[in-house]
Amino acid sequence: MQPLTAAAPAPRRSRTPLLAGLAVVVVLAGAGVSAYLLTRPSSSGLASETPAQIMRAAQTAVKSVSGYEMSGTGNFGNGVTSIDFKVHGADIAGTAVMNGSTLDMDQVGGNFYFKAPAAFWTAEGAPSAVSSELAGVWVEIPAGSSSSSDFTSFSSLADVSSLLQTTDTLAPGGTGTIDGQSVVFVKDTTNPGSIAIATSGPAYPVRATVTGSSESGSITFSNWNGVPALSPPPNPLTIPGS
Repeated sequence: MQPLTAAAPAPRRSRTPLLAGLAVVVVLAGAGVSAYLLTRPSSSGLASETPAQIMRAAQTAVKSVSGYEMSGTGNFGNGVTSIDFKVHGADIAGTAVMNGSTLDMDQVGGNFYFKAPAAFWTAEGAPSAVSSELAGVWVEIPAGSSSSSDFTSFSSLADVSSLLQTTDTLAPGGTGTIDGQSVVFVKDTTNPGSIAIATSGPAYPVRATVTGSSESGSITFSNWNGVPALSPPPNPLTIPGS
């Protein structure tokens, strides 16, 4: 393969934070970063705690986890309709479906890696020859490069505790069961949505749901502490000027 020309497009800045809408979904479901963490209530009594206490218990539970998985479907904004990611420490790997194209997206060692079909690059305005050259090829955006800041919202997925935020707009949502797991629901009264927190075992998030008109869907969290270390894809190409 010939080296990429300077005209080869990096994902457009207005759309590159592909997970911006997804990050918003998780933030809305949790809802302002606490200045401090309270002592986590025992799981057996979690359902009787206030929404703020429940969210802080979840923050405490996930703060020291090594990793987790998250997957979901819906309308997450920017044309994202499906996501499936694994997180280990600060590293992330998985896929998202955006405007019908399945995109592979990894972040390992601070570097971002991106693989997309020709249809995606064509939609981004790339010439047909460049779209064909980039189709199915891993592209690397190195840490500290001029384009790396475009992927901040994607990076935030590795810090789930900061996404479990507390505000004055939280309200009780009752209790229930998801896939056999007893949960307590916390609702966001400003941005329609809720998050389910486990009431047996650690207070891990189980599912986040958003029911707004512009963004809707659900995200399931699983495999806490069960994701092994992630590796970067082999032989990626570096976009010139990145």
